[in-house]
Amino acid sequence: MKWLWGLLLFSCSSEYSIDKHKNAPDIVVDTAVVVTDSGITLPPLIEETADTGEEPVPLIQVSPYDHDFGDLTIGCSDSYEVTISSIGTAPLVIDEMLYINSPDLSISYDFTLPLVLSPGEDATILVEYDEDDLFEDNGKLYIYSNAKGKAEQRVNHYGQGVIAGSHVDAFSFEKVNKADILFVVDNSCSMEEEQTDLSSNAQDFVNTLVAAGTDFQISVITTDSAEPVTAVITSDVFSAGKDLTDAVMVGTSGYHIEMGQEMAKKSLEPTGPLGKGFVRKDATLSIVVISDEDDYSPLTELEYYDFFASIKEEELFFFHSVVGVGLYPGCTVEVGDRYLDQSWYTGGSSLDICAAWGASLTTLANPVYIIPSIYPLTKPAIPSTVEVYLDGYRLSKGWYYDSSVNAVYFTDKSVISGEDSLHVMYDYSADCDE
Repeated sequence: MKWLWGLLLFSCSSEYSIDKHKNAPDIVVDTAVVVTDSGITLPPLIEETADTGEEPVPLIQVSPYDHDFGDLTIGCSDSYEVTISSIGTAPLVIDEMLYINSPDLSISYDFTLPLVLSPGEDATILVEYDEDDLFEDNGKLYIYSNAKGKAEQRVNHYGQGVIAGSHVDAFSFEKVNKADILFVVDNSCSMEEEQTDLSSNAQDFVNTLVAAGTDFQISVITTDSAEPVTAVITSDVFSAGKDLTDAVMVGTSGYHIEMGQEMAKKSLEPTGPLGKGFVRKDATLSIVVISDEDDYSPLTELEYYDFFASIKEEELFFFHSVVGVGLYPGCTVEVGDRYLDQSWYTGGSSLDICAAWGASLTTLANPVYIIPSIYPLTKPAIPSTVEVYLDGYRLSKGWYYDSSVNAVYFTDKSVISGEDSLHVMYDYSADCDE
């Protein structure tokens, strides 16, 4: 009996031992019975092949959990993929995803939720980084599933916007040495004093043009007629100053309903008295209205503006007004609102007819520079860094930056003179790697 017990213990040890010698051969168990010397029959040794009874389990693997985009130049982009893998023995169900992110980060994928992944299947999520500023960017993607023990997964990614460099664009202005000037003088009964003031300053006006070396043409019409009162006065005539002095004395017997804009339009139309030859392609066109009444022309100010723009480029056209501006309570002249509007549209000057305006007339004869409204930049600017300097002084208003065309726009060109230095300073983005 002691021998039999010892045999049973060995048999048990041989059948269920966990450890196995590295070099031991696999044991082939014979199905025949084993008979001991005592005559006791023992069952054969048989390996366990029955089902363990364990239920299938859904498991998840997400890779990578963290990603650092590093420094990314503003205006550039980068991306990477997050892979979700079903590594269990049961289907993995992605129920929901939550993305908390900076505006420059985004995700995209080509599946719908809930997503069922069979064991061994994968799904990918694209994380995109479009850098647009100098701020640090962070994104957290939460993935919720039926995975055993890890129902919530979190994916983190980071990035930092950087600049490529700083730059200064300098702009100069083209001087135009040709000028076509049309005086529109109110010839109503109340204009004798104003015509006299205009006439007494006409010589100085012409002298200013001559001193600047301007090639000029001057014509004079009235607020009730599109016909010039005299022949066109040109710079090659020695008596130009005297001729203008005489021409602006148009008399005071004209129609009392003044239509300065309409007469200017009719005179400059292709079929008008000045329509051929007066408006030169490479010259500025200036209309100067002198009136103590508002304009009663039949069209709107914008309609007249559209006409003037059709015959002359915006940068080369100016509408100047010598009219009532409403600053002097004791002055009985009517405010010339419609003329003032046109001056504002075109960047022209406005002189108060109630003041001593005659001496200021020469400012309208100063050299003319082409002052554009738009200034394209040479490098792709970072919007928040754009600064504009005029003659060394920083401008805080009167302009804006348009990123769609990478240019600075001036909303009020009148703040710029042709002799100013204009600089735009900004940080810029470099060309991005493909």
